[in-house]
Amino acid sequence: MGQPASKYTETGSRYYKLANRDIVYLKSILEAYEGLNTMSTIDGKRGLIRVSFPLCFAGDVEALMQEIAKEIEIAEVNEEGEPCSKP
Repeated sequence: MGQPASKYTETGSRYYKLANRDIVYLKSILEAYEGLNTMSTIDGKRGLIRVSFPLCFAGDVEALMQEIAKEIEIAEVNEEGEPCSKP
């Protein structure tokens, strides 16, 4: 039997929508935080991306994305790219 999953091995994902011209800029920022997250482009024309991260870094990723939102227009969305509401 394998080891039980932990907050260090379990991952989460969040989806964001931004101007397609800002995707490369965002990717360069996120890559600078090596090991914190990975970014995947879901639909470049629509500006839909996925940011995946170990659950132990969820708060750090949230804080980073809030700071980035001060520089570029970016919104959290669901997998289909529709706006999501925060509780």
